[in-house]
Parts: sequence; C-alpha cells; structure tokens
Amino acid sequence: MSFRRTLILSSVAALVVGAIVYFFGLDVVGSVVVSVVALGVLLVIGLTWESFAGENALAWPQPPIRRTPGARLDVEELSWSMKTRGGVQDRTVARAREAARHRLLFLYGLDLFDPGDRPEIEKILAPGVVRTLLVPRATNLDLISFTRLLNAIEALGSPTERHT
Repeated sequence: MSFRRTLILSSVAALVVGAIVYFFGLDVVGSVVVSVVALGVLLVIGLTWESFAGENALAWPQPPIRRTPGARLDVEELSWSMKTRGGVQDRTVARAREAARHRLLFLYGLDLFDPGDRPEIEKILAPGVVRTLLVPRATNLDLISFTRLLNAIEALGSPTERHT
C-alpha cells in the first residue's frame, strides 16, 4: 500500500466512525472531533503497518552471522551443560563424539561408526575412549572421564594438518 491509499482508507474509516457517533446522538462538533481523532489514530496505525509489512518495509541491517566451532557461544554452552548434577549431559558428549568423528575422518580417513575401522581407531585412541564414543547415550558421564575424552580427542591432532 502507498501513503495515498492509507490516507484514503483512513479518511473513509474516520468518516464512518464520525457518522456512527453522530447517529448515536453526538452533536456535529463532537462527531467531527471524534472523526479527526480517529483519522489521526488510523493514519498512525496504517503508516506504522506500512513501514513494517509493506512492499518497502523498513528493516534493520543484519550483520553477517559467523559461527565458528569453539566460538564464545559454544564455550558458554559447554560450560553450562557441564554444571549439571550427576555428570555431563548427553548433548555435550554427543558434540564431543562429533568432534572425534570429524577428526578421525579428516585426519586419518577412519569412520568412528564403521566396525571395520575400529581396530585402527583403537590403535590411535584408548579402547575405553572408543567405547565411550560408541555408546549412543553416555548417561551421567563424570567430569573426569569427560576430561579424559576431550584430552584424547585433542591428542588426535589439529584438523588443519592431515596424518597419513
């Protein structure tokens, strides 16, 4: 809608409101005042609606979103998820599992979930770490075991250099 269309629709609606209040007993001056007030309110509502939902809607500029692993939000989320009663949450272990899977696949060409690759993976990682990674839901993994898991994942190497 354009400004002209908003003005016309608001004026017609204000005249209808003025006619209704005149019909129900308000004098001419009072109904004109009600019409002018209604016109002002309807114009404000219409122009506000137009600015947010119209074809030329105003919008705040959105900066590009950069999401890098290990960013501040990831560290904050990780620290909150480790402060639970009874151990580390499954979601946190799942993220560590995905990090290990990514590093094993990228650095060594081994798939964590491929049974054929398991002997090679157990040469690189301790068998207990591999068992922890392969349990679908490591319920109530204690903080010491989780720290060992993270140390083992970190010892795999940096994802920026390949080991063959």
